[in-house]
Amino acid sequence: MHVIDNNDTIFLSDLRVRAIIGINDWERKVRQTVALDLLMPADARRASRSDAIDDTVNYKSVAKRLISFIGESEFQLVETLSERIAEIILKEYGLAWVRVSVHKPGAVRGAKDVGITITRGSLPGTPARRHEVFVGMGSNVQAERHFALALAGLEERFGPLRRSTAYRNAAVGFEGDDFLNMVIGFETDDDVRAVIAALGQIEQRCGRERSGMRFAPRTMDLDLLMYGDAIIDDPELTLPRPELLRHAFILRPLAELAGNVTHPVEGEDLATLWRNSDLGDHTLTPVLLEF
Repeated sequence: MHVIDNNDTIFLSDLRVRAIIGINDWERKVRQTVALDLLMPADARRASRSDAIDDTVNYKSVAKRLISFIGESEFQLVETLSERIAEIILKEYGLAWVRVSVHKPGAVRGAKDVGITITRGSLPGTPARRHEVFVGMGSNVQAERHFALALAGLEERFGPLRRSTAYRNAAVGFEGDDFLNMVIGFETDDDVRAVIAALGQIEQRCGRERSGMRFAPRTMDLDLLMYGDAIIDDPELTLPRPELLRHAFILRPLAELAGNVTHPVEGEDLATLWRNSDLGDHTLTPVLLEF
């Protein structure tokens, strides 16, 4: 998705799924109907010009994903279910915000319906905090071609980019062709999950296939290294990325691009961290890119 500067929305109403939901003993055994309403940002002008599904929200994909998720869920509270649905939309579809209503019709005697509505993300018109973001790029499969594709995608999605020198670097952790590595910087008011989703979409455009192998050749790696001064430590995401202090092909270009930026965990600027590291003996060969 692209930055949206209008109030266009896509809605999905009364999506009904049978699921385990509730706190009573019988509710843990019997599936009940859960109804879902979604309101999501869209860019109707862009989509109408291109007539391409990639320029809007694929509501069929969203519905299919949520039908599967809700049908397999066994939450006790509609509050929990609504939060998880919002997380899926923001993270996997790269949207800036979403409004989720979860209905549990017939749950209260005498009432037609009961449920909850939540809004997550940054709504249009809400003053947004800008975050300085740094992303590591790497490729060892037609590297220059895929670098050009990824840079174009990043600029289209996030606007002006700052680029470090590109370096040729021997493959680490496996036998393979040399990698081309670089660090990119930009500013965004997108949520961290939306940034990660966008990076994944750009990787896919470059033909990235996730085989499950951590160390393997790849068309494009886009790793979120730092997101402002955010410190995140959970099973799915760690920021700043720990590897940035372990590998010369990350820390050197990062220090070159943002030497005066302070690492929020280490408490020292990136130039000092590079200078005091023991990574200087790792061979990195500068490469001049013609784009």
